[in-house]
Amino acid sequence: NFLNTTYVLKQLKVWNRFLISGKPRFSYGKYVFWYPEILKQVNETNSSTTEDNLIGRIVPVYSDLMWIKWSWFQKKMAEKLPAIDDIFEEFLPDYLLKKYNLLDIKWALKNIHFPENLSVLQKAKYRFNFEKLLTWQLVSNLTFKQKQINKPTQPNREIVKDFLKLLPFELTKAQKRAIKTIIDDMHSWKVMTRLLQWDVWSGKTIVSTIIAYYVIKQFKQQVAFLAPTEVLAKQHILNISKYFLPLWIKVALLTGSTKPKEKEQIKQQIKTKDIDFVLWTHALIQDDVEFADLWLIIIDEQHKFWVNQRAKLASQWTPHVLQMTATPIPRSLALAYFWEFENTIIDELPPGRQKIYTKVISEKEFEQLKGFLLNKIQQKEQIYIVVPLIEESEKLEWVKSAMQEYEEIQKMFEGTGVKIWLMHWKLRPDEKEKVMKDFKEWKTQILVSTTVIEVWVDVPQATIMIIKNAERFGLAALHQLRWRVWRSSLKSYCFLVTKSKSGESYRRLKYMEEFSDWFKLAEIDLKLRWPWTILWTQQSGQIDLPEEALKDIKLLEATRNEARYIIENNLLDQYPKLKQKVLSEEKIQTLKA
Repeated sequence: NFLNTTYVLKQLKVWNRFLISGKPRFSYGKYVFWYPEILKQVNETNSSTTEDNLIGRIVPVYSDLMWIKWSWFQKKMAEKLPAIDDIFEEFLPDYLLKKYNLLDIKWALKNIHFPENLSVLQKAKYRFNFEKLLTWQLVSNLTFKQKQINKPTQPNREIVKDFLKLLPFELTKAQKRAIKTIIDDMHSWKVMTRLLQWDVWSGKTIVSTIIAYYVIKQFKQQVAFLAPTEVLAKQHILNISKYFLPLWIKVALLTGSTKPKEKEQIKQQIKTKDIDFVLWTHALIQDDVEFADLWLIIIDEQHKFWVNQRAKLASQWTPHVLQMTATPIPRSLALAYFWEFENTIIDELPPGRQKIYTKVISEKEFEQLKGFLLNKIQQKEQIYIVVPLIEESEKLEWVKSAMQEYEEIQKMFEGTGVKIWLMHWKLRPDEKEKVMKDFKEWKTQILVSTTVIEVWVDVPQATIMIIKNAERFGLAALHQLRWRVWRSSLKSYCFLVTKSKSGESYRRLKYMEEFSDWFKLAEIDLKLRWPWTILWTQQSGQIDLPEEALKDIKLLEATRNEARYIIENNLLDQYPKLKQKVLSEEKIQTLKA
């Protein structure tokens, strides 16, 4: 089917045979080629051509570039293929080629474009995935090597033991392991860059508090704690001050709403080391804060910060960086596997907590929940109803604004005496505090909110989470919201309201019913939300590597181990071609950042 392309039809001569290439499709009861390519007129007597070499073998399909068709690139690449022998040189060491059975670069290049068979094609792909990951690993490890700050020293375990005696509860084994790993890392030869992951409500604040205390006591240095929102920063400073102030550790809170005179005073105290521990928000990353001796930056909810913001902190002061998240985005998982972070996991939750009952429901089923919700309110339990934040540019008519949802919920409970309030991102910090304070004090029983509620809500009597238009959220965000109602031993519920109980979105939401394990959901989210940019500053975008490379754990671990072996044993100079490749990649990454 040439679709009236007369210039193609003119090439066809009656009673002659042609070799035609294209994608077949079934149409009107028969198979036809859709936009085919004429490779060769078989009965022509011309000598061997490029087209002859393309017949009967696996050939590449390139992307079209403007008005230039992929077939033109295909033919030109076939013509230039012999030049590979003169242009490219192997840069991987011989021992790696033999150890991992890798194709040499010339053979791999030829077979990535025009493979002899599918088996060789897979080997060529593996070769290039290996070299790309190894190069990135070497850049990362080389950067760590350049950030060497001291010779390895011995940790002082007694400092931690003394602090633990002050706690009214026992830490879990997973928390203790995490604390030991982080402290050991700070006593090693390199600057620490570590990602601490845990499931929600498994004790992140106390772990970070103990680490901060250790740095202040052992190294006599300052610690900065970075929170994504001002409300969360205030919540953290209250919790941390309970431990630090009785121990004569000087703390400060620095936020966007701090009064100018007080802000300048705090900055001066940080500069003169009259403050040991400062808690601030990301709004001040660009501010002129000067530390006397900053040793550790703790970043809470790391996925709330852009890559550039995190990089600025590390590059400006080059201290140890501990990034923490209860809901890491897939990008963080990939980086934790092989590039930027060391990875520590707290996988043990406090005892005595009940599993959250999770159910995907329709809009009609949500309306039928009214009696159940009123019964729970009579039992002095409270309810969150989360609605997605709608951008002004969006034109989805079936998605209601937060105000419309709020008004409909008010009508639903009209005459019941239930008090409902709306909280959204446009409220001032003091207005948000007032809304939350009223909710905690039972002045309101239902809180309608956008996802501003996601990272800082702590109301033990709130046991029901209802998420409207749940299909608009990723699994990571849904899980984070769900655990907002896991703050006590009471039975908790999460209802995911969706417009349609069919299709891919519905199947994705059903994972929330099936799994409460954060690690399993994160793995599923990673698979569902490709592609991702791994090394650039975007949190989403076009992927730098095929999905198959980033899911090959053996390949990731192998390249990571080999890169560390080369750097730690100072072997890079023995392989000048590999070193040149690494330095070139380092420049590219610097430009991208």
